[in-house]
Amino acid sequence: MDREDIDPDLDLAPEPERDPDPAAGCAPRTLARAGVGKVLHCADCGQVHLQLGPVTLRLTVEAFAEMAGLVQSAGRALRAPDAGIGAAGTAAVAAPVLH
Repeated sequence: MDREDIDPDLDLAPEPERDPDPAAGCAPRTLARAGVGKVLHCADCGQVHLQLGPVTLRLTVEAFAEMAGLVQSAGRALRAPDAGIGAAGTAAVAAPVLH
């Protein structure tokens, strides 16, 4: 998709920073923050809130830990000299990219 194909009425301004609504029963604390988003943990609901732009994923601590390991493995594979091969020796498959 080229820039001309983007709806001119679409608001592309950065999403304002937000935290889950305490009235909904969550009072998470921020664990990490970067330009792409942040990671929060809520002791009330026991979940990790992964915020990436306008999207929030709520994961169990175990699922978040597994996902973090997956992302770290992918990062190592991307930096490897043979970036087309995953850590287990399997060919890496590229996900579709939407522009």
